Amino acid sequence: MTNVERAIPRLFYPKWEPWIVSLLAMVTGVVGGFGAIVFRWMIKEVHNLLIGDVLQKGPHPFLIFGPALGLLIVSLITHYGAREVKGHGVPQILEALALRGGKIRPRVGILGIIAPAVTIGSGGSVGREGPIALIGAAFGSTLGQLLTLPEKYTSLLLAAGSAAGIAATFNAPIAGGFFGLEIVLGSYQIGAIVPVFLAAVTGTTVFDAIMGSQAVLATPPYHVINHFALLFMMGLGLIMAIVGVLYTKGLTASEDFFDRLSLPFWAKALLGGMVVGLIGLFVPEVLGVGYPTMHLALTNQILWGALALLFVFKYLATLITIGAGGSGGVFAPSLFLGGMVGGAFGNLLYHISPNLAPHPSIYAIAGMAALFAAAAQAPFVAITILLEITGDYHLTAPVMACAAVSYLTYTFFTRDSMYTVKLRRRGIKILRGDDIRPMAAISVLSALQPLGEDAVSPSTSIHEAWQKMTALSRSFLPVISRSQGLDGIVTMRDIVAAMQQQDRKNNTVASIIQPLPKPIMNNDSLDEAIRYLSIYDVEVLPVQDSQTHHIVGLVTRSGVLKAYNASAVHAVDTSHQVEALKRRADDGIFVEVEIPNDSPMVGKQLKDLYLSEDALIVSVTRQQGAVIPHGNFAIKGGDRLLVYVAPASRREHVIDQLQAREIVSFHGV
Repeated sequence: MTNVERAIPRLFYPKWEPWIVSLLAMVTGVVGGFGAIVFRWMIKEVHNLLIGDVLQKGPHPFLIFGPALGLLIVSLITHYGAREVKGHGVPQILEALALRGGKIRPRVGILGIIAPAVTIGSGGSVGREGPIALIGAAFGSTLGQLLTLPEKYTSLLLAAGSAAGIAATFNAPIAGGFFGLEIVLGSYQIGAIVPVFLAAVTGTTVFDAIMGSQAVLATPPYHVINHFALLFMMGLGLIMAIVGVLYTKGLTASEDFFDRLSLPFWAKALLGGMVVGLIGLFVPEVLGVGYPTMHLALTNQILWGALALLFVFKYLATLITIGAGGSGGVFAPSLFLGGMVGGAFGNLLYHISPNLAPHPSIYAIAGMAALFAAAAQAPFVAITILLEITGDYHLTAPVMACAAVSYLTYTFFTRDSMYTVKLRRRGIKILRGDDIRPMAAISVLSALQPLGEDAVSPSTSIHEAWQKMTALSRSFLPVISRSQGLDGIVTMRDIVAAMQQQDRKNNTVASIIQPLPKPIMNNDSLDEAIRYLSIYDVEVLPVQDSQTHHIVGLVTRSGVLKAYNASAVHAVDTSHQVEALKRRADDGIFVEVEIPNDSPMVGKQLKDLYLSEDALIVSVTRQQGAVIPHGNFAIKGGDRLLVYVAPASRREHVIDQLQAREIVSFHGV
């Protein structure tokens, strides 16, 4: 029984539960609104202290040292205070939700407002939304923990706090609510909609009551005059999807680059900050959040050439700020980048013919929504936030068209958003609604039956096939010809039926071959295999190599289920072994390494690796997906191994044992 239930037990009866949860969400919303106000004030004070005077005097060499000093301070805060506040905030929320039942340490709420305020105030090219979402989420989580609420309520308050923070900082209650549901919770459950939107409305109301109510990027009312504008918007959506992939991949590449630098953490921060300051010396518009520059783009006051340059320099400044250890959001930079590309696209159409784009600025607005819809994989948030922050609902149709096309096109390249890609690389898959399917995370390779000695040729007699099938205790055999490869299979039932006909017992299996359906690719998941097996209503599927297009084996319905069961057993067993290592040394660390193609480990089986007793291989990932590691599993070049090492001081020793290249290390939960 929780503390709340002890004090007022009747309030947690089913009929009162929604009211209590909604009340707690509104309390969280109040804190989210005040947090947004305090956060803005802190950014302003840091800005005035570090670079405000320098910017007022025009380009000055001292500007280089503002971001450097800011990132140095932030690196010390994140390294010694709370590592969770490093980066752009939302991944930390998703990680807490996925791994800890929504629990976030209270100190994250305090340091989570200081570190990003220093980053942004000193000129770091990041946004306000990620940190303020983390601040609100931290309070909601802390409230749930103080009241010892069940995990589902703590998680809901975490989402409500993030929604309140976003709603307040953008003055966008609808978008804030969708942010909490679509990005944080990943679902639109009825029980969550009301509390999350109440928190968003409360946060906005508190903010507006003190700071005033106005659109963040108010624009003149635009009307889509050209009847082909929707087609142009769809074309822009295709472009923004590619830009979204570049943005997501760039954030990851930048973090990897700085992680690989053989420098102390504080030296990386200084180096990155000085590069950002150097960019800002020549293009000061890219420093900080950049709302004034975005507003100029939305009112068509920037030439298309300048828009292109601003995109390039903002892109670089954002990647460096995040990679060097800065703390801040990537939401606002995505709006900046989308606005620049969209504005340039609209201006290009206008220069071709003014009739094509009489208002080029609407493409800047649509570009903002499209880039965020793609990179965040959150179309509802993208559409509603652009309509709310501009205050122009006449643009609903073009913004929706552009964002929808961008969102769908992005999924052809990757399903990871800018918020989940880093977690995915650490082996953490954020499950969303219908994506909560355990077999979606397991590669079909785990159930693959290679084409080997059990195969027969079309010229094999039915009697020989029956003898082979009986000896192998198999219900079917693959049939392979030299000219065509895999022809199909022969089943025990068909062989027995043929042998019962005395005149056919010496016939070949060519007369009873069952053709197989379209093959599944070796980089697909078990979930996809089950779907194919159900669609074709068969027991066996061929598996095709995605690169060579050769059939490499078969997968059966029973094999898929066995592979899933093996995965579940492996997960439980691995969890127990990790816990045993944690009991021996509580400062363990997860290390992801890649096996080079020329490593002597290539070809060795896991049972022959002879790892130290203080290390455990948790998972193996290949280009085709996750596979279940077992004793006879053979290492290949390019394999990525996730290893748990305890104590952490043994990390380098284990990496040397594996003769691998370290990709990333992180402390376990």
